[in-house]
Amino acid sequence: MSFSIFSFLNAVFWFNVILIPIAILQLRGNAAKHYSPVLLAALALLAAVRVFLPVDSSMFLVIQSYHVLRFLQQVLTYRVFDLVPVWEVAVMIWIAGALTVFIREMYLCQRDRRTRQSWVHVHNERVVCAATALEIPLERIVVTPEVGVPMAAGLFHPQIYLPDADLTIEEWTWVLKHEQMHLKKGDIWFKLLYLVLEGLFFWNPLMPMIEGNLSDLLEFRCDYFVTRNCTDDEKRAYLLAILHILQHAKAKEEEEKRPHKSHSHMCTFMVANDAERLLRDRVDAVENPRPKRPFLHAAIAVVSVILFLASYFVLFQPAGSAPVSERVEITPENAYIQQISTGEYEIWLDGQYFGTVSAEAIQYPPLSELPIHTDEEG
Repeated sequence: MSFSIFSFLNAVFWFNVILIPIAILQLRGNAAKHYSPVLLAALALLAAVRVFLPVDSSMFLVIQSYHVLRFLQQVLTYRVFDLVPVWEVAVMIWIAGALTVFIREMYLCQRDRRTRQSWVHVHNERVVCAATALEIPLERIVVTPEVGVPMAAGLFHPQIYLPDADLTIEEWTWVLKHEQMHLKKGDIWFKLLYLVLEGLFFWNPLMPMIEGNLSDLLEFRCDYFVTRNCTDDEKRAYLLAILHILQHAKAKEEEEKRPHKSHSHMCTFMVANDAERLLRDRVDAVENPRPKRPFLHAAIAVVSVILFLASYFVLFQPAGSAPVSERVEITPENAYIQQISTGEYEIWLDGQYFGTVSAEAIQYPPLSELPIHTDEEG
């Protein structure tokens, strides 16, 4: 395995290509019912691994670009006001944009953390009973009138924040199962991973589009894991708990006129702010599980893994342009022929790419007099 600037650009290219099918699947309103949320999350994880591991195999297939990448190379090496090349300006803008995203999120995380530390804690005996039954440590649970919906926050020492709502012990049990599942599946860490990717590719218009559906996808995923082995009665009880939480949140919003809203990405909410839009889909997904399509899901997974691995064996790089401004003499002392995988041959003159010729052309002088090198020879 090797690394170069082309390896990094190759990783960036493949990551943004993989984003396209992920965005298309997430934009479908019923994607979570037709495709496993676990599968969609796995696709996103593969895309992340591709960009964070920008290496290429020594056996890669080099695809020479005589137009697009060559033009891009010329643009990036152009000097702005004869001072700095365009690529340095682009890198500085990229770094500045990424740092802006990271610093903003760190600020919001700290502000939300200080806000949560100031919240009033109240005792709820029904919550205590539900937590005890689920063997969840009480120090990880905070009941406070400051929140309207259950939420989980924190990376290393996550806590569950519950509203001071009038729910039954059974309903609190379902609520805690839901929040505990978010923590068990590492959804906050998944959001952190996405935040890093969003910072690195803030310039990609697909990133905010996917971010708007990420929380919904995680809720579908959590609903699926909580209810996948439940009876119909248990599923109805679970959905009823979500409905009661939503009713409590709406009543609190009307009463206070300004419900608490976390500005940071590092939180999960059982009910989103636009919950009415999502509730019907969540109810439908729980009561009418998507048809099992093991072969389709397996095919998508296999194809994705194959493309992921294949991306490490394909490298795009710009090809040089042949000098045409003056006549040159080609001799064995200043030129040689490089055999390439397409069956053609490259002519290199004084260490610079000169042009590509066919196998028939090298049979005639002066090309027949030049030494021929293969890829194995370097």
